[in-house]
Amino acid sequence: MSSSSDDVAHQLLGWSTDGEHAASLQSRATHDTNDNLDSFRRAVDILSSKKGRLSFGSAESASESGNVNPLSVVKGYCRLVKCSLAAAAAVDLSKDAGDLLKQLGTKLHKALQEQIEWNKQNANSNKQADASLKKKKTLRNKVILFYFKFIEDVVHAQIQKHIRLLGPTYRSVCDVAASFVSLIQAEKKQMDEFVTTFLPSIGWEGLSVVHNDATKLMKVWKDANEFFGRAMLHLLSLLDTHLHKMHQAITNKHRLGSDASMETTSRVATFLLARITSLLIVIKELEQATKSNKFVASADDTRDDNVIHAMMQNILPRFIKISCLSLMAKANLEQSVDTHKALFEATVGLGSKAGNSLGKMFCRDAELSNERAINAGFSCLLEVTFEAVNDNATAISNGKETTVSLKDLFPLGRLSLANMVLGKLFASNQTVPISIDSMPTFCEALLFGDVPKCYHLVASDAANHTHCSQATEILRSFVDVLESAGHYIAAKTDAQAIQSLIHQHHVIVRWMHLSQSHPLSNEVLLRAVQSRILSSCSANDQNWNHDATNLISLMSQLTFSKETDSLHRRNISMLLMRLLSPETQSDASELAKSLSIEVLWREFARSNLLRHSICLSNGGIRRIRKRKRSQKKPDVSFSSCDIQIMCLVLETLASAASTSEFEVDTIVREKMMSLWEEILSCQTNSSDMSSDENDSRKLLLLSISIGFLNGTSNVVNFLRLVGVTECSSSIFLERILSYVETQVCARTCDEIYNSMVFNVCSSLLGAVLTCTDEELSESIASLVGKIVKCICNFAVNKSSVEAIALQRSVVQLVCNVGMRIRSGCSTQAVESLAGSISCILEKSSWYYISPNLSCLECFIKQHPSHLTHLLPASTPTSVKSLLASRVQGKIFSIVDDKVIDASQNVPYSTFQESSFLQEYCTDKRRSISANSCFGSKSCPRCGFCLARKD
Repeated sequence: MSSSSDDVAHQLLGWSTDGEHAASLQSRATHDTNDNLDSFRRAVDILSSKKGRLSFGSAESASESGNVNPLSVVKGYCRLVKCSLAAAAAVDLSKDAGDLLKQLGTKLHKALQEQIEWNKQNANSNKQADASLKKKKTLRNKVILFYFKFIEDVVHAQIQKHIRLLGPTYRSVCDVAASFVSLIQAEKKQMDEFVTTFLPSIGWEGLSVVHNDATKLMKVWKDANEFFGRAMLHLLSLLDTHLHKMHQAITNKHRLGSDASMETTSRVATFLLARITSLLIVIKELEQATKSNKFVASADDTRDDNVIHAMMQNILPRFIKISCLSLMAKANLEQSVDTHKALFEATVGLGSKAGNSLGKMFCRDAELSNERAINAGFSCLLEVTFEAVNDNATAISNGKETTVSLKDLFPLGRLSLANMVLGKLFASNQTVPISIDSMPTFCEALLFGDVPKCYHLVASDAANHTHCSQATEILRSFVDVLESAGHYIAAKTDAQAIQSLIHQHHVIVRWMHLSQSHPLSNEVLLRAVQSRILSSCSANDQNWNHDATNLISLMSQLTFSKETDSLHRRNISMLLMRLLSPETQSDASELAKSLSIEVLWREFARSNLLRHSICLSNGGIRRIRKRKRSQKKPDVSFSSCDIQIMCLVLETLASAASTSEFEVDTIVREKMMSLWEEILSCQTNSSDMSSDENDSRKLLLLSISIGFLNGTSNVVNFLRLVGVTECSSSIFLERILSYVETQVCARTCDEIYNSMVFNVCSSLLGAVLTCTDEELSESIASLVGKIVKCICNFAVNKSSVEAIALQRSVVQLVCNVGMRIRSGCSTQAVESLAGSISCILEKSSWYYISPNLSCLECFIKQHPSHLTHLLPASTPTSVKSLLASRVQGKIFSIVDDKVIDASQNVPYSTFQESSFLQEYCTDKRRSISANSCFGSKSCPRCGFCLARKD
């Protein structure tokens, strides 16, 4: 190559002293001529040669070695990039701009890495104090800041026109920024160590030079940080553009032109996600390194926090929108045509990338022990509103409007994102433990804020089946995350581990006490706590075993405490009953069951509930009786709801404990023996509980008896367990009928108490009938019909919750009796029995009739053939229609008084009714269970199930 050609190339690079001629060459290089292209190519070759080598030595040392000043090299690259960008018609030059930016970024990154390695090798050397080192650092800072300014002033505006510039530009910017910040961190650390060492001996005046150096360093940090902020906003603007395109494509409003453009859009969005994450991590590391400067007054920690907080507020709405778009794309993926499938698949993958990227940010904060940044991130994630995410687009699938929009998916999208973030954070915390004070608050906000808003997505609507599956999967994941959050501190082995566990348990029981909580939130919480207990029981660790014992003990104490609120007691009791009656059998569930039995018996005995009279509180209308002073037995007051809850817990406990080896408490055994001796001897006023006609201790003991009867399933075994004299099944049944009849006839003035007693007696009689397994005689059937009719006449006109529960209990009892009627029983007895519940079935609301439908169907099917007509003959028309529809496999609407088609759009009230009937009228043995806030394993309104996966 001729010397004149090199001179022209040097002038083009700005390395010539003739400034006017160099500017003229740069202007002519934008024209597509052979001479101009040759000059441009020669300039590129020079930069690629030894002359264009980048090394952050001083300007003098660069000249001596034959290299060009690093700043001149960078400026030369920038001039060539301008030339190529200005050549609008020259495609080759436009492509070369990207190559030049990539080459420049690679050289800068390599030069910074060389300086990092040099610093490591000479960390304890005197070379660190060399005066020339300051010049090298000053030159380096000047070069890097010039590079950043060029990217901002020139390249940013061109990226919108030439999207191919995005990759080489910001991949290089992020690499250079990370290395540059690493050097600033090392220099800041070195200054801190110097000040710590020499400050006591020479004082602040002797450190004036260091102070000046630190001030210059902070100025560099400020300039770099401002560029990072503006670069972040630029990336976010680009991300908004591409997300808007993807949203329009997914919602069918505007399909992208081709598969290639779809792929480009998704690839660009993926790249932007990665760069935004990298840049934010760099910003946080820079802020972490410079915020604690002890000798530079310009360091403002509060301002830094505000900048990070504002940046997170800008970033997180985009991440949540990506998560929502991923859910929308996944819902449309199955029905999409091949042309659009590529976009949907890419968008689904983009959602997981967003979660991983955000998790990476939080994990990096954890590695830096930057708890304040994690707390700020959690706060910003909760502060995001739908307005910050929305771009006024609605969800459309296959050209038809659906009920699921971006707004509907917003809470689910945030929950999905939080699942991935917390999952990564918990995994990283195993190696880098860090305490996060805001974790309970963050989980609480998600549990009681976003989870209830996902309720409509888990509705069993065939049109939104995919969204229902997505919501169920995300909620299951949140159950696991919530469990991990509970063990977040429990995994520690320090001396305060026990106190940390106690604090967690108090947080958990406080969550169970939130009176405004949604049923879906309750279900998620109960599943998470149950999973925590099962994990603790199966873990071979003393702290974790103590975790399960202490938590069950705390919940047991609250169950039997008179200070516990009714709703709080109900939520805790549901969890305890699940532990006592696990859905699946496993070693962990058996260990949890045994531990629950042991702790509950112990805490029930400690509560002393059987030692003193238990009266209903003012929630029920009761007769207030003055007690004689000589008795000195203080009343314990509970509401009717509290009594019923404790009865259910004790019944479940007794049933689970009937086959276990745990000894029943002495006081409980004595009271049980006294009660059953009274029942079997037909002496109704012999026990100390007869001193107060409204004493609810009798209800507790009868509930324990029902549990023992259900658990043993044998009269002989039950009597042995209670400790009374054995008798035959027929005598035992006669004594029970006599006792129940006495209780029904001996009403008190308290209607609620009467309802509770009748309910327990109905359950007791049903449990006894199950244990006897004998064919019922006509006299027994007639007596039961008489008792039931008396109870129905009492309950049918009552509107209390207790009376409604009693009506259902009576229907179940009648059906239980009816299933044991044989051919020898007369028509009159069966008619009397069937007619005893007709007044209950005359209710016009499906809410009263639907839960009883399965029992009635079973009653009819198991009758002798010549008696099957008796029950329909004595039941209202609406019940007959329901039964007929059930036999035909159809759904009958009481609201519309006709058979409906479930596949068609129906009013909400009718759909609610039909869903309830579908859920509870398919299994003859299914009934509303007390140990789930949804009734059974799933919600009767939506069919949502969070069954534990063992």
